[in-house]
Amino acid sequence: MSEKQYLLDKTLERWKGKRVAVGVGSETSFSGILVDFDEEIILLREVTDYAGNRAKELIVKIDDLNWITLL
Repeated sequence: MSEKQYLLDKTLERWKGKRVAVGVGSETSFSGILVDFDEEIILLREVTDYAGNRAKELIVKIDDLNWITLL
């Protein structure tokens, strides 16, 4: 496992259960509570997109993420 992947895993583990925002693609962003992750995906619950639309859960491929912030 590369050092960058280790840092990502370590950071996401600390952020579990907290509200995060993610950028997917060039124009789409979501916020939600980080439930879990693995080397391929992250799972958010109580999700809201930038337009205010809501969803119960969202799965995003880590390769599709541009950024993740802790809110």
